[in-house]
Amino acid sequence: MAPVITSISPTQGTSGTAVTITGTGFGALASTPTVRFGNTSVTGTVTVANTQITATAPGGCAGQVNVTVTVGASTSNGRPFFYIAAPTVSGVSANVGPDTAPPASTLFGSGFASATAVTFGVAGAGTLGPVSGDSQRSVTPPTFAVTGAPVTVSVTATNPGGTSAITGASDQYTYYDQPTAATISPNTGAPGDTGVLITGTGFYDVSAVTFTDPAGPTDFAAGFAALSDTQLIVTVPSGAPAGTALDVTVTNPGGTTTPALVFTT
Repeated sequence: MAPVITSISPTQGTSGTAVTITGTGFGALASTPTVRFGNTSVTGTVTVANTQITATAPGGCAGQVNVTVTVGASTSNGRPFFYIAAPTVSGVSANVGPDTAPPASTLFGSGFASATAVTFGVAGAGTLGPVSGDSQRSVTPPTFAVTGAPVTVSVTATNPGGTSAITGASDQYTYYDQPTAATISPNTGAPGDTGVLITGTGFYDVSAVTFTDPAGPTDFAAGFAALSDTQLIVTVPSGAPAGTALDVTVTNPGGTTTPALVFTT
């Protein structure tokens, strides 16, 4: 009687996965028929006489393959087995953020539906969020204390097929410490004045210096240039109101300085 496969379990896995094949015509208990995963042959062991075989999924296969059993000169029908590939990370939607309570980001790539972990280098494991198909997954980076210069880590995803390879900028995330502002000099002047010096810490990749009229509140963006990671040269916004005590803040990916400095026009 030719062998017949009625089911295999599990129907997906990786190299080394133990697969149970159920059917008929497999031979006597402890006999060793040939089991093929695609074109790759392994030796199976009959564990229940004539109806059940155990085999180990071999390496060198990818995607969906047919599993067949050969007993003597007869080969069974095929049943599909899917090899789970290691994930890939090809992009991170928000690849910079604060070192404390960073917001959720989206990973782009493949193999995310079965992901069990996303790791941000030395920062550790992120919190997995919703998955969109197999190619996008929301993840919240872990908190990671940074002092001074920003710290860049590689983001990797893990699923039953393995862990994604590190490829470079596309899978990196950078943590920033919240900047601090200590002094502003001079602290009085007129709209449009140049040469105002702000000192503080963490002035890396500053995105904005803002003069805010608390009565509004109304924000006025100031021109600025970085002298170092502790000094900024600022131009008072020409649109700022005269005769007003304005709150002055500095913003980078790590957050915004607090408390605000005060500049009076």
